[in-house]
Amino acid sequence: MMSMRMGAAPSRPRVHVTGGSGFIGRAVAARLAGEGYEVSASDLHGSEEVAALDLRERAGVIAHIADLAPDIVVHAGAISGTMLAIDDPALMFDVNVAGTLNLVEAMRRAGVPRLVFLSSNAVYAPAPSRAPVSESAALGPSDAYGASKLAAEAVLRCYGESHAISTLALRVSSVFGPGRVTPYLISQTLDALGRRAPLTVTDERSNMRQFIHIDDAVEAVCRAVETEHPGFTPINITGGTYLSEEAIVRILAAGMPDADITVIADRGCDDDGRVGPLDITRAQALLGYVPSIDIAAALADLARAAGAGTSAPDPHAQDTR
Repeated sequence: MMSMRMGAAPSRPRVHVTGGSGFIGRAVAARLAGEGYEVSASDLHGSEEVAALDLRERAGVIAHIADLAPDIVVHAGAISGTMLAIDDPALMFDVNVAGTLNLVEAMRRAGVPRLVFLSSNAVYAPAPSRAPVSESAALGPSDAYGASKLAAEAVLRCYGESHAISTLALRVSSVFGPGRVTPYLISQTLDALGRRAPLTVTDERSNMRQFIHIDDAVEAVCRAVETEHPGFTPINITGGTYLSEEAIVRILAAGMPDADITVIADRGCDDDGRVGPLDITRAQALLGYVPSIDIAAALADLARAAGAGTSAPDPHAQDTR
């Protein structure tokens, strides 16, 4: 089984990245290789530089990890987002939970001691008060995606306590930026604006979103790779700005004064829209992570690139940094 070798520096750890063809995994692998790590990557569908690996096939995963013998694994391989397996939740659990189990078992057998896991803020229970959410907040997702990430965390916590595999579980908010291909609020809004289609959004403060730019997400993952911490440790990671769905749409549409936008009362939203602003105190303390990308400006850049216009920063944004 071939693997991608994107750098060689004997003094730096060997890192394996699952989901190496994905939005986050690809960017993380490139960044780590540029910093001198010896990086290998795998994904469901291989390429010249990324090994083909189905995380659901335990024997193959065990053989792959044994062959590579990495020092650290970054686990970004998953079905990411509620919308992607809504008609097949069993597939979500097969990939996200069983796949994680197979990976950490392979690590146990190969003696790989450290894992950086891409979890999600979707593991938290909805919080109507919108109070800041620390890592000790109530957990209780109601969709398959959040439940699969929480179940995977339980597996990793078990392996940490029983087999001394340390895991930094990054509970990342929604990641956006150039290169994301899965559908989500921003891409759907830009698509509608490009087609001059009408948009319907919930009113201010009824459906809040917290995004993180891909560059900040990669920074957080790379800092986690550099950080040794025993046991299982969840860490909130976000971009530092808490915006309503309405505010996001208006930023994206700012360059189109004739955009047809209808604002309605709360129509219900997924758990991500009902989770309070993530408290990143732990990320700052353990990783030295502080978000650096201005979310409103980055949204305006995406809109400009898509031909939808530009925007100044939104005055109603709640800065949570």
